[in-house]
Amino acid sequence: MFRRVLKSTLFLFIFWVLLTGNFGFSSLFLGVACSFFAALTAHGLLKENISKLEGNFKIFVRFIWFLIQLVVEIAIANIDVAERVLNPRLPIEPAIVKYDCHLKGDDSQTVLANAITLTPGTLTLDIDNNGIYYIHCLADKHAKDLMNRKLEHMVNWVFRGVK
Repeated sequence: MFRRVLKSTLFLFIFWVLLTGNFGFSSLFLGVACSFFAALTAHGLLKENISKLEGNFKIFVRFIWFLIQLVVEIAIANIDVAERVLNPRLPIEPAIVKYDCHLKGDDSQTVLANAITLTPGTLTLDIDNNGIYYIHCLADKHAKDLMNRKLEHMVNWVFRGVK
C-alpha cells in the first residue's frame, strides 16, 4: 500500500511542479504535502477498484482511445449547438428522453452518464436502479444520436472484461 501511495505522490508532485513552474521552497513543500494527501485519500477511496484494474494496460489504452473519440463527438456536438443558437431556422426542441442502458457495473454507467453530460446538447438528469437514464436533449437530433448507442458501445468496449 505504501509503495502505491508513494508512486502516486511522486506522479502528482511532478504534475504539480509542471503546472506551477515554481521551484521556491514553500511551493515545493506545499506540492509534496498536497500530492501526498491526494494520493493517500484516493488510495483509501479507490482501493478495491485499483486492485481490480491494476496491471490491466488494455483498459488504460482503450480508455485513452475512448477519450479521443469522445473529444471528436464533443466537437461535432459543439458545432451543432452553435449552429442552432446562431441560426433561428434550426429547431430547438428541448425534451427529456428515457434511455434504457444495457451496461452493467457502476463504473461503466458513471462513465456513460458523464460522457453524455459532457456532450453539448445533452445532460444526464438521473439514473434509476434499473439502468434507466433520464436525459435532457436540446433538439430531436440529439435524442436520435443518443439512441444510436454509439457512446454506450464505446464505453462497453472500454470496460469489456472488467468484473
